[in-house]
Amino acid sequence: MRIKSDCYKLKACFIYNLADLFSTKLNYRIEAIMIKVDSHLHVNFCGFDSGKIVEYLDSKKLDKCWLLSWEEMNPTFESLYKNLSIDNIIEAYYLYPDRIVPFYAPDPSRTDWYDVIKFYHLKGVKGCGELKVTYRWLDDEITNVLDGLRKLKIPLVFHMENSNYHFFIKQSNFFYVFLYKILNGAFNGITRKYIEKFIYKTGFFKKSFQDRLQYFPGYMMDFAGLEQRLKQYPDVNFIAHGPAFWKHIAKDQDPYLILGKGKIKEKGIIFELFEKYDNLYADMSGKSGFYALKRDPSYTRMLLNEFYNKILFGTDNESGLPFERLVFRAGLSKNKLCRIMGGNAEMLCY
Repeated sequence: MRIKSDCYKLKACFIYNLADLFSTKLNYRIEAIMIKVDSHLHVNFCGFDSGKIVEYLDSKKLDKCWLLSWEEMNPTFESLYKNLSIDNIIEAYYLYPDRIVPFYAPDPSRTDWYDVIKFYHLKGVKGCGELKVTYRWLDDEITNVLDGLRKLKIPLVFHMENSNYHFFIKQSNFFYVFLYKILNGAFNGITRKYIEKFIYKTGFFKKSFQDRLQYFPGYMMDFAGLEQRLKQYPDVNFIAHGPAFWKHIAKDQDPYLILGKGKIKEKGIIFELFEKYDNLYADMSGKSGFYALKRDPSYTRMLLNEFYNKILFGTDNESGLPFERLVFRAGLSKNKLCRIMGGNAEMLCY
C-alpha cells in the first residue's frame, strides 16, 4: 500500500510540474485564486452598455471593472470628443454595485471642481478618471485637481497623448473622406509619414493639404511636468495611460508613429519614473498599452517582472485584443500575476 501511495504522490508531482511547463494549464490554476479587475472601461462606448459590460466580465471571468468618465467642457475638436457621462456610470454602478467601481474626472476648468467630485465621491466614486484634457501638468487648473485628490485620498487615471496637426475635410466626397482616414492615424501613422514627404517634395496638393491642417495640443503630454507633480504630491497615486506614455517604453522615438513598434534598443523614460516614484502606476489598456507590451517580449518580461506592483490590467473596451495572454506569457510568478491582474487595482481603491 505504501508503494501505491508513493506512486500516487509521484504521479501528482509529475502532473503539477507538467502543468508548470504549459502556460495554459498553469493559468487555469492561478486564475482560480486571483481577483481579476479590468481597470479601464467605459460605459456606452464601443457598443458597451452596462449589460454588455457585465456579460464581458462574466465571459472573461473578471470579478469587476473600473468605469471611467471623459468630460471636456470645451474640447479642441468636437469630432474627436465623446462625452462619457458620470450619470451613466453611477446608473451602471447602482445596477451592479459588486461588479463596477465608478470613477469620475470633472473638467478641470470647472470652478466647482472640488464640490462636484466630492458630491460624487459620497455617491460611491472611488477615483478620478479618466482625466483626458488639453492641459499641461503645471497649469493652475491641474493644481486644483491634485489638491482635491489629496483631500479625498483617491487615485488619478490620466491620458497622455502627443500634439499634432490634424487633417480636416471640408467636403464629404469619397476622395477627402479617404484622405481624412489615412492622414489621421491609419496604419499607425505610416501612411501620413510618406504622403507628407511626397507632398512637400513635389509640391502636389501642398496648399490644399496645409489649409486643412489644424493644431491639436495633445493631452497631458509633458513628462517634465508629470515628474514635478509626482514629487509635489507623493500622497496622490497617479495611474498613467495612453499612447504618449506607452510609446516611451523605448528611448528612440519616430514622431510620425502613434504607437511605437519594433525591437527596443534602450529603455524609455517610463522605466526611470517607475523606479524613482512610488506613486506612479500605469494601466496596460488600449492599443497603446497592448502594442507597447507586444513589440519586444524581452522588455515586456523585464518591465512586468520589475514593476509588477505598478502595472494594472485593463483593456479600454478593446476586448478583442489578447491582453491576458500577453501577461500570462511573461513568465511571472503567481504573486506577480495576481498583483497585475487585480491586486494593484484593489489596493489603490480600498
